[in-house]
Amino acid sequence: MTWSDTFVPYGGGRKAAVGGLSDAGLLDRMQRYKRQVAKRYRVLDASQIERSLPKGQLWISPKLDGELWFLVRRGGDLALCAYNGRVLHGIPLLKRLAETLQSAGDFLVAGELVAPIGGGRPRSHHLATAFADEKHAGILAFHPFDLVEEAGVDCQQLPYDQRLARLRQWFGDEGTIATVVGDAATAATHYREWVAAGRHEGLVVRSEQNLTFKIKPHFSIDAVVVAYGERLVGDGVRQLRELAVAVIRDDGSYQILGTVGGGFSEEDRIAWLSRLEAILAASSFRMANSEGTLSRFVRPEIVIEIRCSDLLVSDGSDLPIRRMALAWEPTGWKPVGEQVTAALLHPVFLRERTDKRADAADTGLGQLTSRVQLEDTVMATGATGGQATVVKREVWTKETKGLVAVRKYVLIQPAESGARSDWPPLVLYTTDFSPGRADPLQTGLRTAANRAVADRQISEWIEENIKKGWVPAGALDAAAAPAATAAPAAAASPAATAAPAAATDSAGSDTVPEKPKKAAKKPKA
Repeated sequence: MTWSDTFVPYGGGRKAAVGGLSDAGLLDRMQRYKRQVAKRYRVLDASQIERSLPKGQLWISPKLDGELWFLVRRGGDLALCAYNGRVLHGIPLLKRLAETLQSAGDFLVAGELVAPIGGGRPRSHHLATAFADEKHAGILAFHPFDLVEEAGVDCQQLPYDQRLARLRQWFGDEGTIATVVGDAATAATHYREWVAAGRHEGLVVRSEQNLTFKIKPHFSIDAVVVAYGERLVGDGVRQLRELAVAVIRDDGSYQILGTVGGGFSEEDRIAWLSRLEAILAASSFRMANSEGTLSRFVRPEIVIEIRCSDLLVSDGSDLPIRRMALAWEPTGWKPVGEQVTAALLHPVFLRERTDKRADAADTGLGQLTSRVQLEDTVMATGATGGQATVVKREVWTKETKGLVAVRKYVLIQPAESGARSDWPPLVLYTTDFSPGRADPLQTGLRTAANRAVADRQISEWIEENIKKGWVPAGALDAAAAPAATAAPAAAASPAATAAPAAATDSAGSDTVPEKPKKAAKKPKA
C-alpha cells in the first residue's frame, strides 16, 4: 500500500506531515470516528462520579496525555496514521508491533500515541518534541483502546467488551490500555488511585449505553477582563452575554484567550453590564462576540478566576491556535499581532479576584505554559498585514408599524488571503435585523473559494430573503468602484463563537475583519 507520497526519513523509518496520507477513504474513516466519539463524550467533574455515572457495567481506564492515532494494517503492512493526515511508517515501534500481530488480518485500531520523554508521566507536548527530533523515535508507544474496523467491516456497533476482547487477543493484556470493569464506586476508587495520586491525567469511563465519560481535575486561571458582549432578553432587558479575557505576556502585551459566558446568574449579568459600562475604553481593534455584534472594550482593571477542564493548543486541522495580542496605551487598546496561544475548554466564571493585579506575575501567560507547550512561532508584531477589502455590499430596509428592519450582506476579501492555509479567499457575511422580533439580530457566515461561488451564494441569499416590500438602501461593488475597507455598521463584522473575528483600524473607525477565526463548527461553504 502507498501510505504517502511525501515521506521524509525519521527514526529508522519514515514520517509524513499533516495532509500526507494518500488514502482519502482511510482519512475520511478516521475523521468520522473522531466525530462519532466526540458526540458520545461527556465531561464529568470528579465530584460527580458516583452520582452521575450510569448504572450497569463500566469499563474504566486511565486517560493518557498523548494524541489520538490509529494503527492500520493493510496486506500485512503496518502504519500509524492520524486523523489530520500524518503518517508514521517503519519506525521501531511499528517493527515491534509487526512481530506481535503476524496472525492478524487487516484492521483499523484507535489508540493513544505517547512519548514518555525523561521518564515519568508522558505529556502531550512530548510528542511534538519527539516528532521534531528523531532521536526520540524509539520511545514512542501506542496504547490501543478501540477496534474501529476488522477486515473492512465496521466494528463500532459491537458491544465494547467484544471490541476490547479482540484487542487483547491481538496485543495481549499488557499491550492494550489498562482497563478495569466495575461500577461507579470502582471508578471513584481508581480516580483516587490513578488521577488524584498524579499517576495519570484523568479517567475514561465507557458505559453499556455507548457513552464515554472523560473525568479530569478542573483547574482555574486568573485572567484580565478586556471586553464584553451584551444581549437582549425578555422585554428588551440588556444584560451581559460574555466576558472576553486575556493573560499577560512577558513583554506586557495582553494575549486574548477567548470568552467566558457561564457561571453568572441573571442578576449577575445585569450588575456586570452596569459595572463594565462605567469603564469603557477606546480600541482600534474590533472583535465580534457571540451575538454577532461588536464587543465593547474596557480598561484592564478587573481580574477574574475562570475554571476550565482543559487547554487546546491546536484546531481541528491541527494548526496552532492563534489569537490577537493587544497593547494597553493611554489612548486605549492597540493590536500588536496574532500570537500562538491556547484556548480554554469549558470555561466557567468562578469569582472576581480583587487580590490579583493585571500583571505578568498574577495573570501571566505562564499559567498556560506550565500546562501545555506552545509552539515557538509567532506572527509579526505591528499591523497584521493590512486592511481587509469589502468586495461587494448591498443593504435593504423595510418599515412595518414604524419599525425599520434591515437586511444586508457584505462580501469580504480577508487581508493577505492565501498567506495561511486557514484564511479563506472570500467571506460572505449576512445580517438580518428586525426590531420587533424576539431575537432581533440574526447573522450568517459563509466562505467561498472564488468570486463565482460567492456570487452564487449572494444570489441564493437574495432570492430567499429579499421579497416584496424590501427597499434598496445602498450598494457597493468593487468591480465598478474603488475598493472599500470600512464596513457600514458594527454589525457587519463576522461573528464566531469560539474565536471572535476581528480587524484593525488605526483611526478607530469600524472596520471589516481581517480573517474569520475558526469556530466550533465550520461555516457552510
